[in-house]
Amino acid sequence: MLETVETAHRPLRAAEVAQMLGLHHNTVREHLEALVSAGFVSAAAQPTGRRGRPALAYTAVAPDPGEVLDSYLALLDAIAQTLGSGEDARRLAHEIGRRWAHEAALDDAASTTTDSDSAQADPTQLLRRLLPALSRMGFAPDPSKDTLVLRACPLVTGTRVPHEMVCHMHEGFLNEALAGVASRDEPQEPGERPHLELTPLLPDGCHLRWQRG
Repeated sequence: MLETVETAHRPLRAAEVAQMLGLHHNTVREHLEALVSAGFVSAAAQPTGRRGRPALAYTAVAPDPGEVLDSYLALLDAIAQTLGSGEDARRLAHEIGRRWAHEAALDDAASTTTDSDSAQADPTQLLRRLLPALSRMGFAPDPSKDTLVLRACPLVTGTRVPHEMVCHMHEGFLNEALAGVASRDEPQEPGERPHLELTPLLPDGCHLRWQRG
C-alpha cells in the first residue's frame, strides 16, 4: 500500500487506493491511518465541490535526509569501533575500502585510459582522474599541485565527524579505484608501488597525496 502511494503522481484518496489494490475501502483507510501515524504518509483535506466533509488525500512523506544520514553514520561508527585500533585494524579498514570500490565499480570508471596514456601520466594527472567520481560522492575535490583537497565530506554533520577507521576505508577505496592505472608499463618493486595517502580532517579538508614506496 505504501508503494502505491509513493509511486502515485498525485495525492490519492482512500477510495482510489482501494480500487487500485482491489481491497475494501475501510481496510485501506485503516492501513493509511496507520501509515500516517508512523510518519510514512501525510493526509490533507481535498475539496470535492460537494456538501459534507471533504475527503482526505494521501501523499508519501520523504524521509528527513539528516535522519537517514545519522542512521548510516551510526552504523559506520559501530563497524569502525568493532575494528578496534592499531595496524591490524587499519589494514582491515583498507580491505573493506578496496572491496567497496569493487562493488561500486569505481575502479573501472577511473581506469578508462589507454596503456600509452597511463604510462605517460604524471601523479597530478592520475589524481585528476578521480575528480568526477569524487564529485558525485559529495567530496567537492579541489586539485592543488600534487595534492587533491577534498573540501567537503558527505559523512560530516554539525554534530558528528567520521571515525578514524572510516577515513582508512576511504583511503583503501580510492587506492583500489586507481589500482592498475599508474605505471602499467613501468615494473615496480613490491615496496615501491605508488599509492594514495589520505590525511583526513585538516582545517581546509582532507588531503590526498600521491606517494611512492
